[in-house]
Amino acid sequence: MASLRISIIIPTLGRADHLRRCLDSIAATVRAPHEIICICVEGDENTQEALAGRAVKKIIQPARGGYVQAANLGLRAARGEYITILNDDCLLLPHSIDNAIRFLEAPAHRDRIGQAAFFHDTPLRRNIHQQIRIEDISYNVCHIRGLCYANFGLAQRALYERLNYLDERYFMYGADPDFSLKVWHEAKLIVSPCPGALVHHAPADDARARADRARQAEDNAKLFAKWAME
Repeated sequence: MASLRISIIIPTLGRADHLRRCLDSIAATVRAPHEIICICVEGDENTQEALAGRAVKKIIQPARGGYVQAANLGLRAARGEYITILNDDCLLLPHSIDNAIRFLEAPAHRDRIGQAAFFHDTPLRRNIHQQIRIEDISYNVCHIRGLCYANFGLAQRALYERLNYLDERYFMYGADPDFSLKVWHEAKLIVSPCPGALVHHAPADDARARADRARQAEDNAKLFAKWAME
């Protein structure tokens, strides 16, 4: 366990094909010693089939309680020095995890940067903090009121523990910017884009996604109220 560099956490439900592709991208791109923790829901047989034969730790929930609750189960079970959380409908691009680890461990960054933000090909065209283009695809890191936050990111497990993991008052959408704001304001560290860390995110358009999107306004309202943002 001392050599375990990173825990990769994936909350998942009913997306066996997406999950297989996500896991394949991890196998193809991550060289650092790692563990994969999938948080599943009891009775989701297609997901169990997708995980069969793979070196994945499974946490089974009796019922789905939301993305944030599931992610926290994975965070508390993680044993890696670093942690990243992935959606089941995204893919890691080559070297992203290893580059993010090197980024945080660079001498100039070690005591200043708490979270490395991955660039991702979000369809959003607002609140863009930084952007890079690769083969005509735009990969972005976003900001909230001028502060960079990580939709996908890497941080030390010790920092997640220090900041009490994700805030379970959110169902899904507010948790990422909220954690990054805690890095900025509570840990007094920086959230910074990592140019060598990229995620391809092709959001699934299924019943689960539509139900989750219905909670977006509620989560955003909680985020803005918590941080007193107009």
